[in-house]
Amino acid sequence: MRKSLCIAVSLGTLFLCAGQALAQTGQSPTLLRLYVIDGGWIVWFILLPVSLVTIGLAVGYVLTIRSSVLLPEMEQDQLTALLLAGQDKQALAFLADKDSFLATVMTAGLKHVGRGSSAAIQAAEEVAEQRTVGLFRKVEVLSVIGNIAPMIGLFGTVYGMIMSFQQMAAATLTQRPVEVAASGIRTALVTTFWGLLVGIPALCVYALFRSKIEALASSVMLKTEQLLEGYEQAIARKGQQQE
Repeated sequence: MRKSLCIAVSLGTLFLCAGQALAQTGQSPTLLRLYVIDGGWIVWFILLPVSLVTIGLAVGYVLTIRSSVLLPEMEQDQLTALLLAGQDKQALAFLADKDSFLATVMTAGLKHVGRGSSAAIQAAEEVAEQRTVGLFRKVEVLSVIGNIAPMIGLFGTVYGMIMSFQQMAAATLTQRPVEVAASGIRTALVTTFWGLLVGIPALCVYALFRSKIEALASSVMLKTEQLLEGYEQAIARKGQQQE
């Protein structure tokens, strides 16, 4: 999180410097000037870096919170083969260096499999719940950003309107009020725009990832129950064959 924030601040500063350089060329106002430069320090040093952090977090979650990482097919196939053969110790050894959602939950279940499949499934469910809560906390940052960003934009709106009224109060009789207050009004509108631009996508992405985590957690537990029940059936068949 700290690394993402540092990178975002650095990129935002470079972006701002480039925009100011373009704004000083005497050309007509650009989108960069209208939607970033005129927003003032609230956009430059708060909302723009926060938007970059949001993008970085979303990309990171896309790469880490997915089925191929948390519920790998290779692990499913290997565990299925080992447990159907009744090789629980070999399965534990296979999972020893794995860190996926499935590996964590199955490890907990296999450690209690000697007490029956019900006890193993219960142990697996407890670990799955802990892992799910951890993932929820991980994406909670997006929810915080989504709720705070519009409030920062509202703060910028109030700040811009105060600037406008101060400029109007200090204006001379020959100056037009609209022209005097234009700078503060631009700041108010641009900060509001950025607050919504950051907040709305952050909340949408948070909702999508939360839903995805719930779906993945359900898939992991369903697969875990199937594997543990399959192991119990394999052990029962072995016992019947020995008799």
